[in-house]
Amino acid sequence: MISIRSFFPSLPENSSSAADSGQIISLNNRPPDDVYDKIKKETGADKIYRLSVFLTDKEQLLFAAPAGPDIISGLEDLEFCAKAGFSLIQKLGIKPEIGIISGGRAGDLGRDKTVDQTILTAEALEAKLNSEGISAKHYTILIEDAIKETNFLILPDSLSGEMILKTVAGVGEGVEIGNILLLKPPVGETMSDSRIYIEQLTKKADLKNLDILKEVLAILHL
Repeated sequence: MISIRSFFPSLPENSSSAADSGQIISLNNRPPDDVYDKIKKETGADKIYRLSVFLTDKEQLLFAAPAGPDIISGLEDLEFCAKAGFSLIQKLGIKPEIGIISGGRAGDLGRDKTVDQTILTAEALEAKLNSEGISAKHYTILIEDAIKETNFLILPDSLSGEMILKTVAGVGEGVEIGNILLLKPPVGETMSDSRIYIEQLTKKADLKNLDILKEVLAILHL
């Protein structure tokens, strides 16, 4: 199995998991159903989303958000995932290139209200991020084009994120590295808890690579 160590330029060659600061917490493969409620209570988070990290079958490092456990409720939640993920990926020493995915092409507007909403939301997110100096491009439903030019996918909703990860890394030839939980604070508040939670979502997750991801997070004191 390929090691992801070379993907992180900020990771010293001779580092080890002993550098763990104790602030990076690994959840079990099948944590209790109430684990996310407990995390919310301990940290004050309002919602929890996953930033999924995996390799495609061509061994391309790819980030994607959101996935569950919580459900996206609109543009504000997607904006949070995009900005929180962007900042975290930067800290990992990787330049994030955002590709926004929606449920259809511009020509599909008017065919279905649900699809329309994903397109309009994606266009609004693209405009907002670019206006704030964060480069992002709306690739409509063409995820196959997005991964040719970007390394951070923003998906229409949490269910899409779950399905894509499980398809690529669960039954496909991709490899799940792990998931980093993005803790969204209540409106108008900030998170003071510095702990980072990581987990594996599929049985095919590469635990050695998950340890490397944990190592990077610990060394950088994210």
